[in-house]
Amino acid sequence: MSDSNSIGERPQSCADRWKELLDWLDFWFQPEKAEAHDFTAPERELFDRLAPAWLAAGPGEGKTAVLDAAAERFGRERVFALLEKICGDETRAHWAGLVRQEGSSLDDLVRLLWEPLPQLGFTFTSERLPDGLRFCVTSCPHHELAVRMKTTDWHYQLVCATDPYVTEAFDPPIRFERTKTLMQGDDCCNHTYFVS
Repeated sequence: MSDSNSIGERPQSCADRWKELLDWLDFWFQPEKAEAHDFTAPERELFDRLAPAWLAAGPGEGKTAVLDAAAERFGRERVFALLEKICGDETRAHWAGLVRQEGSSLDDLVRLLWEPLPQLGFTFTSERLPDGLRFCVTSCPHHELAVRMKTTDWHYQLVCATDPYVTEAFDPPIRFERTKTLMQGDDCCNHTYFVS
């Protein structure tokens, strides 16, 4: 599969777009990362089988084929649950480090998370609320790639599922709410952040 990238240059394969957007996911599947998670024995078994296959697979369809194979062997819900655990642990740890270095206000969240997104091909609007801020994402390169690959379920688990864990690192607390996602077929992703 190929398509034009967000800059409108030469057609870009799904594998190339995956490398641009999602190559960082390989970090989650390093074998030594297993110790960073409080895995149960069955979760550890699944991770130990999944991680080497993930790292050996090519970008894009290769990665999602690994997830499909694991789902066939271990069950889709079990793979989803493992991805959710990894996603939560890794996202919390990443954002805890960013918050320590960069600040923990709502303005810091916007600067670190939202300001870089238009350069990646995201389109969204924002609205100040009396107690927070709402973003409405109407175009997302992760969603566009997932639709092309017909893997919105896996992409939701790998990308969209990180969103609720981002704000857990902030103090004073920022509460996150989202009721719609492009990845799940809605017309937008509505990210709302509330401050106390």
